[in-house]
Amino acid sequence: MIENFKLRVFRTVADTRNYRRAADELHLTQPAVTAQIKSLEEGIGIALLDRTGRDISLTPAGATLLQYVRQIETITNEAVVALAPFGGREGIELSIGASHTIAVYLLPRFLANLQAEWPTLRIHVTGGSTNEILQALTLHQISVGLIEAPAFRPDLKIDPFGEDELALIVRPDHRWAKKTVLTPAELVQEPILLREVGSGMRRFVEEYLEQNGVLRQQLRTSIDMNSTEGIIAAVEAGLGVGFAPHMALSKALKTGSVRVVPLANGPIRRQFSIALLHGPEPKGPVGQLLEHIRRTYVHSRSEVIVGRDFQAAGRAVPAVAAKEGAAKMSAVR
Repeated sequence: MIENFKLRVFRTVADTRNYRRAADELHLTQPAVTAQIKSLEEGIGIALLDRTGRDISLTPAGATLLQYVRQIETITNEAVVALAPFGGREGIELSIGASHTIAVYLLPRFLANLQAEWPTLRIHVTGGSTNEILQALTLHQISVGLIEAPAFRPDLKIDPFGEDELALIVRPDHRWAKKTVLTPAELVQEPILLREVGSGMRRFVEEYLEQNGVLRQQLRTSIDMNSTEGIIAAVEAGLGVGFAPHMALSKALKTGSVRVVPLANGPIRRQFSIALLHGPEPKGPVGQLLEHIRRTYVHSRSEVIVGRDFQAAGRAVPAVAAKEGAAKMSAVR
């Protein structure tokens, strides 16, 4: 019989592809991790890991076992959740995959409430692109994915829960800072700061520009960043104009280090979605997290983004526009 602890050690090594990182995560010494893997392989008589130099990869047998280990962990966690109403809440773990903006600016406010309800809950948050999050979900590495880019996956349940807006930001002393509206064609005149090639945020911006007659080849994109914070800092430093999510701009708008410039035929909107494996609606911590997001997100977005951020940028939103924005947000469910 294979011991559960050995399976956990194997899964951790398989995920990290590194004995040292696995040892750190498991709070073990590296020799102890190596010994557990060796014992597991000897017990079943099959090599599970292929060690070539410093690289570790799964053998075909290891890849097969990993699929079953993930299913075992999922079922075990579901069993613990099912016992929670009877007083058993120890040992519950929740693994969440989230795109960058959601992980940094949206998720923490919901996790605080979740931990208040489940004080012994261990939460693991994995960041990544939409494709990486969906891949992790199909491999049972996470229980739920929160994504920012469109996804057409018939093998998964994709449930939109809200919208986000991408804003064009400039320094307060930039010549565009006081413009009431900027045409897409004008963006070819300035160095423009975008997320890295292949990111969902960059794709939304490029699609907006192409729909308005501006090709990506026309843009002056000598610098790209793999983080929203990097783009904001680069705009503040005068390296160009940039695009950033509204929810990431609260501090910069309050301090006045950047200004939002309205776009013709804008704003650029992107949809936030919950991704789940097919099956019954999750219960326990996952179910409560999703319920809280669906219940509170629309209100917080319509209030904070449509109203305060634009006013903080020195551009009060007309009452009609604010009401229309709130109505659009309420329709997204």
